[in-house]
Amino acid sequence: MPANEVTREGIIIHLTTLKESDAMVNAIGPEGLFSFYARGINKITSKNLGAVQALSHSKLTLTIGKEGSFTLKEGEAIESFVVSDDLEALAVLNFVMELTAKIVQPDEAPAAYRWLLASLKAIKGKSNPLTVGLIYFAHLLNNGGIGLDVDECVICHSKTHIIAISYEDGGFVCESCYDPETMHTASPRKLKILRYLFRCQIEDLPRVSFTKEELIPLYQELSTYLNDLTGTNLKSLGIIQKL
Repeated sequence: MPANEVTREGIIIHLTTLKESDAMVNAIGPEGLFSFYARGINKITSKNLGAVQALSHSKLTLTIGKEGSFTLKEGEAIESFVVSDDLEALAVLNFVMELTAKIVQPDEAPAAYRWLLASLKAIKGKSNPLTVGLIYFAHLLNNGGIGLDVDECVICHSKTHIIAISYEDGGFVCESCYDPETMHTASPRKLKILRYLFRCQIEDLPRVSFTKEELIPLYQELSTYLNDLTGTNLKSLGIIQKL
């Protein structure tokens, strides 16, 4: 391979159209986040079209410019995670892509990539998409250092008599620390779901399924929590709320 070329593996997470047929492409791979310029990619005759579509897992040959920028030379699609016949899966995939593009930081990207690839494979394999998407969301929060403390009371560290969630304090709250003026109690079932979301391992992604009625309020709550902490507004949340 020439000295001015590199090969990267990655998942395409966002494309910005430039001119008529070019695009700036954002991707995430085992080595982290990267972006590259793709000439003529929006032409239907482009040989690289399939490799440079959102939700494509691809092998990319990139030319390195004088200032270190990348330009696509050639792309090969490894696997596509696009769906067209499942509204719920499509809504979750849009949410997952927006979430990845907006909140994953460079130092978090290699770990996020593993979870993203596993999540996309689980959804393609017909696991419950809303469950998979929310587990992915929880683990991005964990990776970013803002995951909820679901192992103990976030205030006094007691592991017993947990009855509520305090998003302001960042985790579960016990009966002794519960403040009815600023906190809301949560059912044992809701606490169990949240604990699973934040504590499960990557191999657990396809092993559990919660109901839409249980999950959609948690999408809203965690999105509000993220927005309060970082100012991140997730536009694709609106589609999930309408499911």
